[in-house]
Amino acid sequence: MGGFNPAPKPQHRRRTPKRGAKGKFNTETRNTIIERDGGLCVKCGRSYDDIHHIVFKSQGGSGTVDNGVCVCRGCHSWAHTSNEGRRWFEGYRMRYLI
Repeated sequence: MGGFNPAPKPQHRRRTPKRGAKGKFNTETRNTIIERDGGLCVKCGRSYDDIHHIVFKSQGGSGTVDNGVCVCRGCHSWAHTSNEGRRWFEGYRMRYLI
């Protein structure tokens, strides 16, 4: 039995990203950042674990190459938990990415 579907899904792509996807790094941008940073944390030089939004998504940060850097887990935690860490990454962005 086919059943009744009161709200069928549209068969077209979204023009604008969903709120959760806004500001995320797409695959091409991620690969560019990893290549630029050599797959190493820009703060300490260890192998990277994640890509950090320098201007946080919650603050309107975009998913662009100049707003992302490779970071290890420890440096990523430091960037999100201390004002000193946040300022360090903002300074890095101003010196090397913009």
